Amino acid sequence: MTTEPMISTSDHAEIGPNKVRISKIAGRYLVFDPDAASLLRRQENTAGTLVGTTPQQPTQNLFLGLPVELRPEEAYILARKGSAYIVDDVAAHGIALNSANKEARALYIDHLRQSKKTVQHALAEHAASRAAPTTARQKQNKAGISCPSTMGIDSHTVASDIITYPDDNHQVSTVGLLSLTPVSSISLLPRNTLRPSDMESEPAASLCGFLQERGYYMTPGLRFGAHHSVYPGDPLRFHAHFMANEYEWDEHIAILDIVGGGRLATAVKKAFLLGGQEPACDSRPSSIHTYSVEWAAM
Repeated sequence: MTTEPMISTSDHAEIGPNKVRISKIAGRYLVFDPDAASLLRRQENTAGTLVGTTPQQPTQNLFLGLPVELRPEEAYILARKGSAYIVDDVAAHGIALNSANKEARALYIDHLRQSKKTVQHALAEHAASRAAPTTARQKQNKAGISCPSTMGIDSHTVASDIITYPDDNHQVSTVGLLSLTPVSSISLLPRNTLRPSDMESEPAASLCGFLQERGYYMTPGLRFGAHHSVYPGDPLRFHAHFMANEYEWDEHIAILDIVGGGRLATAVKKAFLLGGQEPACDSRPSSIHTYSVEWAAM
């Protein structure tokens, strides 16, 4: 018996082609598609955190790459808005790669082959354009004609993906040795096989959604001792204005947490923001309340 992959969308809406797929893997919410990550940053005020490394530099810690990791509250907000859907990748791939589902596997393998051919064709054209000036100079040198270096390439420069044998001037392309690693398996998981369902648990996301609706960006605030770092725009262009913590409406807040958070935030030229969601009461709907703490006379 197979189980359907867990998807979360807003009001069980259909999974549209313009929605971002968020992969839930080992309790983490990841976005592997570069176009999807760009869309989230431009339109949804969601930057996430780059957590991927490259095979050549597995210990890199400054310039990381895909995938983008989202916090649970960010993924939940996007799903509720209908901008994204969340997939349990282990279950989804288990169904797609099931031995009984040979057609889907064949289509995916064909997609990878076509993608590889496209990249090989582009690299072959690039290699040919780089090797052409070198080949012309070699012919002129055999004819006894001196030819100055063109476009900054001397007579010993050969395209990196062309092997030249000087004895018979035979060239063998190494483009065919290319192996392509896809950044996303979206083509393996047809949307018509994914059925929406609710998330098992809804993380606290009221303050995060409240600030994002007002144009703020949010990143993890652990290095400043808070839940969120709040930016007035893209974090690549602005410094954070607030260090924010979210609390339950009836939750007790220790005075030392307020003093420590206010002093630390003020020391790094930010304000300390407290927020919580007031439950609905009678005819009054639920609402978000925020308070800013700034330590004076420092």
